[in-house]
Amino acid sequence: MAQAVQASGGHRQNRGFILGSLTFGHGVAHLYDLGFPVFLTEIAKTFSLTTFQTGILLGIRVSGSGLVSMGAGVLVDRFRNEWGMMLTACMVLNVIAFVIIGLSPSLALLIFGVCLISIPGSLWHLPAIASLSRRFTDRRAFAISIHSFGSTVGNSLGPLLAGLLLSFLLWRNVLFLYAIPAAIVAFFVWWSLKDLGREGDEGVSPEDRRTLWSLGREGVRLFGNPAMLALLVAASVRGVANNAMFDWTPFYLANAPEEGGLGYTEFWVGFHMALLTGMGAVSSPILGQLSDKLGRKQILVPGLALAAALPFLIVPAGDGILVPLVMAGLGLFSFALHQIMLAAILDSVVRGNEGTVAGLVFGINGAVGFGAHILTATIIDNLGGYGAMYVFVGVLTALALVIVALTPFPNYRDQSA
Repeated sequence: MAQAVQASGGHRQNRGFILGSLTFGHGVAHLYDLGFPVFLTEIAKTFSLTTFQTGILLGIRVSGSGLVSMGAGVLVDRFRNEWGMMLTACMVLNVIAFVIIGLSPSLALLIFGVCLISIPGSLWHLPAIASLSRRFTDRRAFAISIHSFGSTVGNSLGPLLAGLLLSFLLWRNVLFLYAIPAAIVAFFVWWSLKDLGREGDEGVSPEDRRTLWSLGREGVRLFGNPAMLALLVAASVRGVANNAMFDWTPFYLANAPEEGGLGYTEFWVGFHMALLTGMGAVSSPILGQLSDKLGRKQILVPGLALAAALPFLIVPAGDGILVPLVMAGLGLFSFALHQIMLAAILDSVVRGNEGTVAGLVFGINGAVGFGAHILTATIIDNLGGYGAMYVFVGVLTALALVIVALTPFPNYRDQSA
């Protein structure tokens, strides 16, 4: 197997150090990202938001993230020497967004803050995944899964910490408190990753340094590849299911039984969300490594089958001991399978287009995210309350399973042989 090129330039150009720094930063970014739906349960009470209005806010957050990804992917590939500053800007934007939301006296300013908070997480993925895809051609799924390991740790700590702090602090004060470590991490990201993308050509010839127009054309050309298009659709469908599950589960857990929920306290909401989002810390590296050895499809098909069945067990579990067990089971596949789908798509990408393609994956997901959240809110209001959302999640995941099962996957070994 060909090894990824490791440029000289000190320990900050060592691919292990870069993977570690990116994983740490990714974890912090997701600590804020997945804590936000827990905050939103309290924000909705403060502003007296209906389910439909809450769905609009969640849709703005997801669609804003998608629009950023769609447009920024091409820019990431074109301006590779600015990857470090892009990642630093993600952390700075977290600080600004949380302060604005914490200060918001009106719904208009709250919406503006939600728009801002949609940017950092989506922007972070693009240079990070592009860099890892280029440096770990021999172990692409493993590297992306380790990067995802950081997110799953952040995803588990985020709702747990948010629920704990909301037990004795107002949500506005917690958001102000969150701005402090984000500023510190912004400095660390700048120090450790400021040279990311400036380490040399990495084997890219001058003619491969394409213009924005040519990069965009390469991205559009992917839609002419049936297998690639099918994988993009499957990843998008699965992403919509994940977004619905992550964003609406806190409401199912927190709302009173007469409102279709379980009536849990803020702490227990955070605890169950930590199970739902954090179990991937165990499964992501293992499933990523297995997919590198056995093949992407061999892991995705059984994984998606289990992920499609488990949502149907949530409501029958009631409020007993089965709830955390089912949540933990869902968490094993929540992010891990998405990383393998992303690796499968990147397996057939021409070198230099990694950011563009990653942007398409996250962008398509976000593009349909607004409508998906409105649809989810409508399902909740008209088809049985918050529990009906899990049927929607299970059906979408089953659809992704069918698409993946019928799609011929690119031979990832050709890229690393």
